Amino acid sequence: MLRKRYVILGAWIACFLVGYYTWKIFHTGTFFLGRQTQDATLEDLDFTVYVGDYLITHQDIEWEYNFYIKQLNAVPSEEGGTGVIPPPQRPIFELYNKIMADLIERKLLYQFIVSDQQFTINEPSRFTKCLEQWTATVRAQGDLFAHEKTRNQLKSMLCEKDILDQYMQERIAANIKLTDEELKEYYQTHKSEFHEPARVIVRQIVVPSENEAKKVRARLNSSNFERIAREVSISPEAEEGGKLGPFAKSDMPSVFDVAFDMAPGEIQGILKSTYGFHIIMLDRKFPKAELGFEAAKGRIQEILKQKRQDEEYKKWVEMALNTIPIKSSRAL
Repeated sequence: MLRKRYVILGAWIACFLVGYYTWKIFHTGTFFLGRQTQDATLEDLDFTVYVGDYLITHQDIEWEYNFYIKQLNAVPSEEGGTGVIPPPQRPIFELYNKIMADLIERKLLYQFIVSDQQFTINEPSRFTKCLEQWTATVRAQGDLFAHEKTRNQLKSMLCEKDILDQYMQERIAANIKLTDEELKEYYQTHKSEFHEPARVIVRQIVVPSENEAKKVRARLNSSNFERIAREVSISPEAEEGGKLGPFAKSDMPSVFDVAFDMAPGEIQGILKSTYGFHIIMLDRKFPKAELGFEAAKGRIQEILKQKRQDEEYKKWVEMALNTIPIKSSRAL
């Protein structure tokens, strides 16, 4: 249940951080906090915004802000539940403004989707996933959603975000087509970006104490390392003679960095980590190598597709801005 909760939170954080183009709304509507002094409080942000027919109040924004703060400050406890870190003494205005941007953008795009006759928003199946998330969150954090109003606010937030994601995938991402010519052109102009980093294959022995590690180290050589690893190592790969890799330096904990400066057959140890005491032997080393087009093709597709999605997303927001009026009490 705890894992589900953090998946939901992670998705929620990621969603509001993509509100790149909403800056245009604030530049034209002057919604951001004008003064950010030490004496400012959330009550200083008391205003309303009309996004089409939908009214956003200070209380709506504050609810999402407080919800996020509570999620951020809840931490796993030693007993397997959650503990609570005291909330910040003063409002985090940058976070508040990002949440405000997300809420305005979400209401803007959701109303645009409702008006799209080609998108079947009324199909019950479209809300299955968000309702499952809502149920799981309410069940896991019943103290935060004791009142019906807060439960409805959570449901609205989760389902609107999920519908926006569905629309993005079906009406925007699905229509993005990339040709081989585009992929090859990008590869030729960015060839230096596509390479396989230096990698190594190592064998390791992990034991729980330093004294035991010293005894094992005294027995080791390159010929018997694999056999002794099978006999004494407590790590999962012991059955494979301690074999790990191939991996790049950034793929593994820093205790393995030493392997990139070793020669094949060389043994290093004793190295301490949170897992125990390690003894490492370098088995094989692979130098940095340039990737050919076919090997890089998948990565290029991801890069270009994301770039195209960002461009189409901006167009989507632009259309919504030109279709649905936004008015702020501050601009009146």
